[in-house]
Amino acid sequence: MITAEELLTEIREAPAPEVEEKDEKDPAKVKQRVPPSRGLCRRCGQNKPINRLMLCYACWVKDELEKSGWREGQPHPDWCRCEGLKDHVRRADGN
Repeated sequence: MITAEELLTEIREAPAPEVEEKDEKDPAKVKQRVPPSRGLCRRCGQNKPINRLMLCYACWVKDELEKSGWREGQPHPDWCRCEGLKDHVRRADGN
């Protein structure tokens, strides 16, 4: 049987466990991930240019309008500044 003194000397003489040094990376050097610019829209499922929300432009406009109470099939409100959609024709601001 080991006495308490022998155990203490054994612990003191034991080599210290090696502490792994973590490589702390400089935030400026960390590779930045870019969100996809093309892919399947999560609303309509078509392969179009998409934004960070994974929505194509047309679906993003509909999503923003629905937040204010607009429903599919209604005319777009005057404050909507969307361009290129068949539902909303923008009138020229000039000549």
